[in-house]
Amino acid sequence: MITYFDTNVLIYAFAKNIDNIEQSILSTKLIEDSIEKNNLILSEVTLCEFAFVSHRIKEEKQNIDDNLEFLSTFLKEANLNVYQRVLEILKDKSLYNSSFDVYHLAFAEYYNAKLITFDKGFQKLKDISKIEIDIL
Repeated sequence: MITYFDTNVLIYAFAKNIDNIEQSILSTKLIEDSIEKNNLILSEVTLCEFAFVSHRIKEEKQNIDDNLEFLSTFLKEANLNVYQRVLEILKDKSLYNSSFDVYHLAFAEYYNAKLITFDKGFQKLKDISKIEIDIL
């Protein structure tokens, strides 16, 4: 199965300035397994969020740049279908405060991917979609 990780999983796997070693170990293993199985996909929004959060937690510039370069090798394109699905969910459910989470959901749906996150806020999205959402 194709795997799509929320940004927080990537941060725990790749950043040095993290606050939870258990989440770091778990994230690293999940990502390594996904890479080994050749089923990891990422979106441009994930990379933008990754850069933003990495900078906010004071990661070194070289570390951020190296991680972005590596992670960009797993990028897949979004298309009009993804954006239309985001707008549909936002309009139907009024989840404006969760718009980035809605984007991640729509992107994962488009690729029929399992979405993995530490964010408990994704619980409210489980009833919206048929894809598997694993909240760690």
